[in-house]
Amino acid sequence: DAVRLYFKAPPEAPTTRGFAGVLHEGLDGLSAAEILAVPDDMPELLGLTRAITPLRMRGMTAMLGRIKRKVAATSRLQS
Repeated sequence: DAVRLYFKAPPEAPTTRGFAGVLHEGLDGLSAAEILAVPDDMPELLGLTRAITPLRMRGMTAMLGRIKRKVAATSRLQS
């Protein structure tokens, strides 16, 4: 089954909104297994470290980690 992702970020947080948009475009509609297979360093693999500060990178990595934890927990409940 496809995983649907929904994000809510305040307008005064444009970087967070941008990260959410990137994650939504890349992950929404994938299966749980596909999302769980995404490398934890995906933001780095996209080359974002050249444009984004380390603190912001940790934030995006944390967002990805939270998504993966929630997907894993939901998958366990459904099996």
